[in-house]
Amino acid sequence: MDNGIARPVPLSDLGQAGRAPKGARSLGVVVSAALHVAALLAFAWVQTPPPPEPDAVAMSASLVRLPKPDPDKPPEPVKPSPAKAGGRQSAVRPARLEAPTVIVPAKIPKPDTSDLLSEAQIAGASSVGEGGGGGGGGVCDMAKLVQRALRKDPLVQAAVSGAQRTGKAMMVWNGDWVKSGDQDGKGLAAVRESIMWEVAFAPEACRRQQMHGLVLLSLSDGYTRLALGSGVWRWSDLLTPSAMARER
Repeated sequence: MDNGIARPVPLSDLGQAGRAPKGARSLGVVVSAALHVAALLAFAWVQTPPPPEPDAVAMSASLVRLPKPDPDKPPEPVKPSPAKAGGRQSAVRPARLEAPTVIVPAKIPKPDTSDLLSEAQIAGASSVGEGGGGGGGGVCDMAKLVQRALRKDPLVQAAVSGAQRTGKAMMVWNGDWVKSGDQDGKGLAAVRESIMWEVAFAPEACRRQQMHGLVLLSLSDGYTRLALGSGVWRWSDLLTPSAMARER
């Protein structure tokens, strides 16, 4: 009976009345997820703007009506247009052919061997101790004295080696001092001075001794030989320049 006093509602009935249906709750979850995804996509679109489109370049085109070629007339050759003064020339240029360089080998002068003795001259010359030169013995054996002085002088050995006459037979004096190879001056200076020194300090009788033909003086190696004399001569003639040119 309703007497104006409200009856309390059971708690079970309140829970059922405030609880939404199961289908409505599932729909709400789907809608919420969709809204979150849409928000993320919108945020990403705002952060990375699309690349700007390239500006369109206006191009103009014109139509040209070309004449039809005449089949009976051969085509004319195309002539290159001359380059204008001050204009830009083509970067490609024809290769310039240059004349080949001709290398002429230097002419090597032939060495002077006019001071070297021939086999016939060596065979006809007399050696030291043979006596063929005249007066070859005793105190006045000038050939032996001069040969001994040449063998003891180291400057003589160096001069002969510098003239590339080691082991050869060379003419030193034939009435005048003979130039040896490419050496400057007449005769080898060291050889000439050694011979003249020995002759100058020899007794006068020995210096005046008459000689005939060539006399060979050998150095210490036994193969290098120096020749003195021509025709009839004296040892004193070596102290006078061009002695054979004057009459005795």
